[in-house]
Amino acid sequence: MKKTLVVLLVAGVVSFAGVSLARAQSADPALVKVPFQFVVSGKVLPAGSYRITEQAENPSLLLITKLDGKPVGVFAATESEPNPLSTGGEVRVAFKKYDGQYFLWQVAMPLQDTREIGLSKASAERMLAKLNLMPAGHADVASK
Repeated sequence: MKKTLVVLLVAGVVSFAGVSLARAQSADPALVKVPFQFVVSGKVLPAGSYRITEQAENPSLLLITKLDGKPVGVFAATESEPNPLSTGGEVRVAFKKYDGQYFLWQVAMPLQDTREIGLSKASAERMLAKLNLMPAGHADVASK
């Protein structure tokens, strides 16, 4: 009888922990779904779901990871303006499009100001040239 009670108690604790973990994973406020290819941190990322979080050691650096937890890149983002959506519990992102490619441009973290990633047209063109994504007719940018 004692053995049965211990087994039931252990099974109850294990099942409770599993439910709690599943609930936390399904409500991930740092998850963003991007429906197109984009450039960030010198890399081209395919459409998909990513997590964007602050780096613990330096909150001015943001970390983007794949859903499996593998880091994709770290990028600096400066606070630029009050975030009207800051009371929402989700990360929101905005993109700029240069020469047909999307670049991650803004990140709105919950309860914080919107952050911008320094990006000018010239720096975007240099990045596209470095990544061999420049459209024909813009090849002279790489040499500048």
